[in-house]
Amino acid sequence: MQIRLRKRLGDLLVDENIITQQQLEQALTKQQSTGRKLGDTLINLGFLTEQQMLQFLARQLDVPLVDLTRVQVDSEHVGLLSEVNARRLRALVLGQHGDTVRVAMSDPADLAAQEAVFDQLSQYRVELVIAPERQLLAAFDRYYRRTQEIASFAEQLKAEHQDHHTFTFGMEEADNEEVTVVKLINSLFEDAVQVGASDIHIEPDADVLRIRQRIDGVLHENLIDESSISSALVLRLKLMSGLDISEKRLPQDGRFNMMVRNRSVDVRISTMPIQHGESVVMRLLDQSAGILSLDEIGMPDDIVQRFRRQLKRPHGMILVTGPTGSGKTTTLYGALSELNKPGKNSLQQKIRWNIDCRVLTKFR
Repeated sequence: MQIRLRKRLGDLLVDENIITQQQLEQALTKQQSTGRKLGDTLINLGFLTEQQMLQFLARQLDVPLVDLTRVQVDSEHVGLLSEVNARRLRALVLGQHGDTVRVAMSDPADLAAQEAVFDQLSQYRVELVIAPERQLLAAFDRYYRRTQEIASFAEQLKAEHQDHHTFTFGMEEADNEEVTVVKLINSLFEDAVQVGASDIHIEPDADVLRIRQRIDGVLHENLIDESSISSALVLRLKLMSGLDISEKRLPQDGRFNMMVRNRSVDVRISTMPIQHGESVVMRLLDQSAGILSLDEIGMPDDIVQRFRRQLKRPHGMILVTGPTGSGKTTTLYGALSELNKPGKNSLQQKIRWNIDCRVLTKFR
């Protein structure tokens, strides 16, 4: 059953004294030139915030407003809506209970989108909730993964080399985007960037190939049955990072840069011999994301003020500690950007991000 507003959105906002009639008329004029929804136009003009709009819609439609960062999403049921339809309708299936599915939408008042969701999920009873659009967009990237594509490339790669004990290909093949191992590597990186992974771990076992991605500090594991393809992955990655492909008995470290989803990503790679081949650990640094300032990294205001006071001292030491993916490098580069003034040089053991600095020096 569809839910709808009892009056037009603009009239309701005026009746509730959230906006004035003059502001509504201004927004309607702006909407005619942009073609955007009235709600988005009002928010862009600064007449109300996104949170105010969502709370208003939740009251008027009598549906819950949810924070997707605090709601458990059942990834097994997300696929009830295809990625194309989910992004087009701004709708995400949160879970299923019996014959009822819970769906988050950014604008349930859009009757066309609402009807399309009901049509796509016609075999279920649909329960709607409202969620911020930016959270939905982030959720789409996280839950619509390339897992099936990766598994397909892995199966294809094994089939192509099933009569060979080792994987070999020349430099021309290594640079060919149509080679299956190249497609598999690109798909791995695209999936990692899409979900915001900071690390990729590739570890061959006796029967499976373990691929782990560190997301928000937690490792998420994906198992691939074709464990024999690990040597092809390692060989390709060694060629990309300029490592010695003949050396398989000693650990090696390297670095390379690649474009992933129109982003420049620096990759630091370490290889290590293990029982069933070589394991690979890669740290991804998204150069396109830029360096966050101290005000943007999520640090509480009082701690930011104390941190800035320490940065201004003429001498001393600041220790930034924490587990992998906790934001140590982000914090340090945010501090470095504030200290980057004439007369000051930067001495770093490992240069993670390139910044406009008077002198940027690496040491061992």
